[in-house]
Amino acid sequence: MFVNEYVMTRKRYDKWAAPKFWRLPIFYVYCIIFAAGTFGWIYFHHVGASLRWQSVGATLSFIALYRGVFFKWMHADKTFRVTRAQYFNGKDWTCKVMIREKDIALFINNKINNHVNWEDLTKFEEAKTYYKLTSKDQIEGVMLDKDSFTEGDSSSFKQWMLEQHPEIKYGPIDPAFDK
Repeated sequence: MFVNEYVMTRKRYDKWAAPKFWRLPIFYVYCIIFAAGTFGWIYFHHVGASLRWQSVGATLSFIALYRGVFFKWMHADKTFRVTRAQYFNGKDWTCKVMIREKDIALFINNKINNHVNWEDLTKFEEAKTYYKLTSKDQIEGVMLDKDSFTEGDSSSFKQWMLEQHPEIKYGPIDPAFDK
């Protein structure tokens, strides 16, 4: 029916796994912490307070910067590098997704990896460049690159999904992941 094939590269993994940090609600909390820490750091330095108080402000600023901006991206980068090193001898891997009437078959490097039954899926999400079929646990899902259909195409797949599987809730993906 539909076949989607792509090579999992660092850039693609980052697009799918690391959110846009400025779109996450917690980012604004870290902005406030960063501003308070920077203000405290400058203020305590200006009034000649002890280094302990100056370091509290600096520490708050650095922690907020790390957690608010770099953490999600660095976590995705580490996950990708570890996966590639452990399972694929340090190389990018090919993914093939076969969408069939009864199930979805996942192949990695031309070897069967998994079968996903339609009743295990709860959401059909659409981003700018990919689709995500999310499982019941809301953590895992089947990813389909819109430009990588080798059988069928992106628009016909979307139409087919909406007609054949109305039980799977359709909608846009979280704005932080809409890349």
